Amino acid sequence: MSVKNNKVTWITCPDCGSKIGIVISVGQKAPVVVHEEAEVEEWPPEEIDFKAKLEAAGVDLALVDVEQSEGTAMVSPKKFLGDMWGPINESMRGLGGTWIRNGRNSRWEIKLEEPED
Repeated sequence: MSVKNNKVTWITCPDCGSKIGIVISVGQKAPVVVHEEAEVEEWPPEEIDFKAKLEAAGVDLALVDVEQSEGTAMVSPKKFLGDMWGPINESMRGLGGTWIRNGRNSRWEIKLEEPED
């Protein structure tokens, strides 16, 4: 296949502004093989995507820092939240969070691991 038959699509990098040429060619479709006896492993492995949960709960991630360690997530305000603290606190409580008052180190702590029965 020659380069004449391919069309070059030019895009601009949003970070540096440089032009990038992309050549897209269409080939034959690969056959799909399904082995019914093989165990299907979910990929990627299911992990707790805590930041996605925060966004789904209505928390603006630009206002908070999120750290995860040993089954606990710590969410700290980046600045004084003022009137925004109340709605964010309600969202955090809905996720099981507890407000830890500690001056400039105040934060919400949320247990990520489910308690075993």
